[in-house]
Amino acid sequence: MSEYYIEIAQTMDRIIHKYIRNEDILRSYGTESLLTRKEIHTIEYIGENPGINLKSLSEMQGVTKGAASQMVSKLVEKGYIQRKESLSSGAEISLYLTKKGETAFRGHLEYHKRVGKAWRKLLDNMSEDAINEMKDFLYSFEIELNKEYENEGE
Repeated sequence: MSEYYIEIAQTMDRIIHKYIRNEDILRSYGTESLLTRKEIHTIEYIGENPGINLKSLSEMQGVTKGAASQMVSKLVEKGYIQRKESLSSGAEISLYLTKKGETAFRGHLEYHKRVGKAWRKLLDNMSEDAINEMKDFLYSFEIELNKEYENEGE
């Protein structure tokens, strides 16, 4: 099976590069301003987890706390997110969507309903075992990337 390593690695590289190219494409999600994929996914995480703190948000996104903080500040400035003092700890800040953020969040759900059809069709044609194997592979791939990231510079 290891003879497939190069082919799989090259395929993953292509997918990653295409995904990265899509990160900066601006789209409308029902508000007057356009958002990048990173911005709308930050809105999505907060919309799905009202009151989330910055540390949890950064962990969910797989980015540093500093990167998450910069994105949150940008979205606060644009009027999509609001920071509030945490009810459980005055030192902690909780994140919530504004009305504009809620509109974008709902628009993003609609976007996924439209464009997700092709992905759902692909998955519907796969067996549950094949889907579980693919998920296991992707989780393992992520773990290996985390190890490489942690050992960076060695």
